[in-house]
Amino acid sequence: MPGNNISAQEFGQLFMRYRDNFIAVARSYVRDEVVAEDIVAESFTNFWDSRSRIDIQTIPEAYILHMVKNRCLSYLRDRANRMRILQQMHEDSYKAIMAEIGVLGKDETGLIFQSDIAAIFNKLLATVPDSTRDIFLASRFGNLTYNEIADKYGISPRKVKREIQRVLGIMRISLKDYLPVMVILLSMMAGTKYL
Repeated sequence: MPGNNISAQEFGQLFMRYRDNFIAVARSYVRDEVVAEDIVAESFTNFWDSRSRIDIQTIPEAYILHMVKNRCLSYLRDRANRMRILQQMHEDSYKAIMAEIGVLGKDETGLIFQSDIAAIFNKLLATVPDSTRDIFLASRFGNLTYNEIADKYGISPRKVKREIQRVLGIMRISLKDYLPVMVILLSMMAGTKYL
């Protein structure tokens, strides 16, 4: 059957004879029945549409099988490219999430406000009596117990507790917007001398 002389009846016979075999070939490449059927249907349609331009010596079934294989190759290349793009997108998303985790883990927000909080903290401590300030600093930065502070300043542990609560109360009001950051800042400032 020369390619450009094929009749509709001959084409129908060719289709019925080779369709299932060509689908099996396509399916072995693309691993998807529906895609394989589409590829074979497109290959037969393309052959029929371009039959007048096909070399007279061409064997139709060989030509169609070659088209099936080429379409399978194109499908697999497209699929590989899509998978590569999706993988890159997933990798980029993963990197972005890990960067966010890193930022949150370091609490960069706290570091941004550190100087503001330190200034407010120092200003507040300057407004309380010297003895109250000394008691608070001994507790928070000197790591002394209430009893050790009481012995050091000659006062009762109960007064130590009241003075510390007084400073914390003032700080809570003045630093309410910074309170989440303050927890981190106080732990960072431990051991650093203020005033």
